[in-house]
Amino acid sequence: MAIDGVIHHVFVDLENVPTVDLGLISDKPVHVTLVIGEKQKRLDLRLVRQIHQHAAKVTLIEVGASGHNALDLVLACHLGQTVVQHPGGQFLIVSKDKDFNPLVAHLRTDGMDVTRHEAFAALPFFNPVAKAVGSDERLEKLIDGLRHRTTARPVRRKTLLSHINAYFAKQLSPADLEAIVDTLEERQVIAIDANDKVSYP
Repeated sequence: MAIDGVIHHVFVDLENVPTVDLGLISDKPVHVTLVIGEKQKRLDLRLVRQIHQHAAKVTLIEVGASGHNALDLVLACHLGQTVVQHPGGQFLIVSKDKDFNPLVAHLRTDGMDVTRHEAFAALPFFNPVAKAVGSDERLEKLIDGLRHRTTARPVRRKTLLSHINAYFAKQLSPADLEAIVDTLEERQVIAIDANDKVSYP
């Protein structure tokens, strides 16, 4: 059950994204739901210790069935229940699985603040973008360039990541790059479809 004062509700597909640092949530109004697949018999000892340390902020859900998209459906069910219980919250799915995109798009059309992210450390309220780019000004210049260039803008996700990496002199980690892409999507600078094609709304 979510703790009082929670603003951010995070749902992690632990089968798809096994690297989670719960130490990041210590001073944040966050509740994390970790969804574990049936075939996951072992958890990293460090993660187990963090689950105990942040027990009030973490829910562990074991998916007792196997099959195509079994874990995704269980995660979507718990997400839906939480959206109903906390309609004013922010809901974040951590998974590399693009099958969640239609669900995210549907909930967003109903006015829900729902996003999908490919890395736990890239969640926006951890503010990795500001740390990565060194200043908001550099990020704003990147955004301005993408919005106003009419030619040679990246049209594939991989090309966009390379463009961002080059813009920041190849000094960013993969998680930093993903965090910037997430920010660009959230600010509607770009849109990325299920085939990784980039468009500019």
